[in-house]
Amino acid sequence: MFSYQVYKLIHLASVFMFLSTMGASFFLNEKAKLIKVLAGISSFLILVGGMGLLARLGVSHGEPFPFWVASKIGIWLGLAILAPVLAKRLKTMRHLAFVGLWFLAAVAAYFAIYKPGF
Repeated sequence: MFSYQVYKLIHLASVFMFLSTMGASFFLNEKAKLIKVLAGISSFLILVGGMGLLARLGVSHGEPFPFWVASKIGIWLGLAILAPVLAKRLKTMRHLAFVGLWFLAAVAAYFAIYKPGF
């Protein structure tokens, strides 16, 4: 098991990497396979880091997740599934979709910092 700080570093670095790769996939004309691979790896590491953080915070396995955790998981699933699809399919208004991606990431950060319902 790693310490709380290591899991936090994994989680935050993965979030930064995911948002960066999504920015590249939204705005670069070339569709490099490496960008897609890095987006998938970073998305998985977001989950690993987040679950490690939950274990270090003492969230039990047998109980339902608190509201803020369930919200963050929902946002993560939405971003991990929708962002690559939107980056591929949208020809116009990509900038608006990318701003929405950042907005959802900011909402997830709000839930992590203030933990409403914990």
